[in-house]
Amino acid sequence: MRIATLGPAGTFSELAACEFGRQLDTYTLQFHPALAQVLKAIPQQADIAVVPIENIVEGVVSPVIDSFVKRPLEIIGELSIPVRFSLVANHPEPQKIYAQFVAQGQCSECLGQYAVPIMNTASNSEALQLLQQSREPAAAVVPEHSLKQHSFAHVIHDITDYAHNETRFVAVRETQAVTTEPDPDTAYKTSLLIIDDTDHPGLLVEHLQVFAAYRVNLTSLVSRPTGHRFGHYHFYIECEGHREDSAIRAALTLIELRNKVVVLGSYPRGG
Repeated sequence: MRIATLGPAGTFSELAACEFGRQLDTYTLQFHPALAQVLKAIPQQADIAVVPIENIVEGVVSPVIDSFVKRPLEIIGELSIPVRFSLVANHPEPQKIYAQFVAQGQCSECLGQYAVPIMNTASNSEALQLLQQSREPAAAVVPEHSLKQHSFAHVIHDITDYAHNETRFVAVRETQAVTTEPDPDTAYKTSLLIIDDTDHPGLLVEHLQVFAAYRVNLTSLVSRPTGHRFGHYHFYIECEGHREDSAIRAALTLIELRNKVVVLGSYPRGG
């Protein structure tokens, strides 16, 4: 199986892709420089893409959800990766700090203690590379797991603002015509889109009442602008259960009377 994910090597995306790959018989990993390119790799260049969809601190990854509206793919799995960063330096008093912009936001408390410029990079790997090339006193924010491959003169471990920071990833593929029958011993989650093609007052409340009436537990609800005009939104929803469960089928049947529904997939619920 060919797995595409966000590169370069050394990222949390690589960890997630490898973790998912270990569930397969064999796999090869390929890196792409942007999320849009990762998703476009399916199906010509890759069979599966592993992409981040939500972080505990930063919230949802909007480009991924927006891409599902334009081109629905089938979500076949999810997993969470702990996000731990360290501050590494070549001198006890660095004059600059290299940090990927998302990493900077997740380590703001530690970085705020340094009255030096923060040099934003495109990736955590680039931050590490620039530090290694620097001849001046410098530091970098790097993933904790990268310390296994490198040694540094000065290290401050676990500098994330939130002790239990995690990023949730999903594995997606080209939508299959045949739906796998649910395993009665497996806890499932279902992801779907409600497309706002017939906007009217109370649209969201109506849909929430339908889910509540059938006792379908929603675990995520995200509104995304349609891009046409203010006040119009598509809704990305995750709920407990499989799309073939009677309660979910009944709820979606009613919702489809008013709006277009795209089921992105039912998959084993991650830990």
